[in-house]
Amino acid sequence: MKGWVVRGVGSPQEVYEWDDVPEPSHEAMRELTVDFAGLRERREGEPPFESYLFIDVLASALAIPDITMASNEYPIPEPVPRPYVSGQEAVGIAYDASPDLAHLIGQRVMGFTTQPYGSFAPKAVVMPPNLYEVPDDMSDEEAAGFSMAALTAYFAVHHRGKVQSGETVLILGAAGGVPSAAVQLCKAAGCRVIAHVGGKQKAEFVRELGADLVIDHTQEDFVEAVVREIGSSSVDAIVDFLQGEPGKRARPLLRTGGRHIIAGHAAGVIPIQPEEFYIYNYDLIGCCVGYGYDAAEAALIQKNGYELVEGLYANKQYRGAISKVISLDQIPEALGLIKQRSSFGRIVVKM
Repeated sequence: MKGWVVRGVGSPQEVYEWDDVPEPSHEAMRELTVDFAGLRERREGEPPFESYLFIDVLASALAIPDITMASNEYPIPEPVPRPYVSGQEAVGIAYDASPDLAHLIGQRVMGFTTQPYGSFAPKAVVMPPNLYEVPDDMSDEEAAGFSMAALTAYFAVHHRGKVQSGETVLILGAAGGVPSAAVQLCKAAGCRVIAHVGGKQKAEFVRELGADLVIDHTQEDFVEAVVREIGSSSVDAIVDFLQGEPGKRARPLLRTGGRHIIAGHAAGVIPIQPEEFYIYNYDLIGCCVGYGYDAAEAALIQKNGYELVEGLYANKQYRGAISKVISLDQIPEALGLIKQRSSFGRIVVKM
C-alpha cells in the first residue's frame, strides 16, 4: 500500500513522501513493543506488544504531532524511529486483531493510531486503551477527530486541571482542534470561558462553541483585554495549548493560587522561571496524555474521559468541531496551515 511516510527530519512539506509502505502484520507486531513514541523494535528481554487491531481506515484527522514528530520537536525523550507512517488517530473497520480483541473484527472503531503504522495510509494499527467502538449516530468525520481532541482536553481540563463550576478559565489558542474541545468541556462544567484566538473566523467559531468572552489577539492586546473585561489577577486557571510568549504573558492574569495548565506547545517551548510560581503562589501543572502512567492507570484515565465526553456528546453538549474535510493528497499542505496557525477546529481526511 501507499501512505505518507517520514524518513528524514523537517516540515511535512519537506519530508513527507507518498510511497510504498508495508501493511501491518502479526509477524511485524511480534518484533515490536510500545513506548511513548509509539511502536518500536524490541530490545533484548522486552516482551512484544500483544493487544492491537488492524483497521481499514475510513477517515483520519490531522494534529500538531504530525508536524512536530517529523521535525523532531515533539517533546519526547527520543525522536520517533524512522521510517514511519504519520497520522495520530482514525476511524476504521477492524479486519484483523490480536486474540484478545478478535470480537471487534468487522466493527467500526476509533482511536489513536501509532507509529510506524499511522493513519495517513489505507491501513493502520489501533491499540487499547485508546480504542473505542463508534456510536451509531456519530459520522466517520466526527469519529476520526474525536479521540485525541476529546481525551486530551479531558486530561487537561478535568484530570490535571481540575476545573470547577464557577471558575474563570482562560484557554490559549482556543480555536485549535484540542482547545476547541476544552472550550466545550469547560462550559459543560459550568465555567466562565475566556477564549484567546487569532482572527475573526476563529473568534466566530469559538463563540458558537459557547465561549463567554472571545479575545482576538490580532485586533487587541489580549492581556489588556482580559484586565479590562474582568479585572486584574482574576483568572482561576489558564489552559495553555500554546506555551511560548502567549503563555508567559498570560500568567500575571492568574489570581493567587491560580493554575497554569500546560497542555500543548503550538507556539514553541521556552524556559519557565520557577520564581514566578514561588513568589506569586501560582501552580504550574504539566499535562501530557499518558506519559509516566502505568498501563492500568492510563486505561482508567482514558475510560473516565471517554465516558464523560461520550455522555456529553449524547446529551448534545459536545460535538466534533470539524472545520474542513480533505483528501489524502492534501495532507502536507493542510499541515502547513496548522503550523502557521491559520486553521481552526479539526481537519479530517476522508479516504
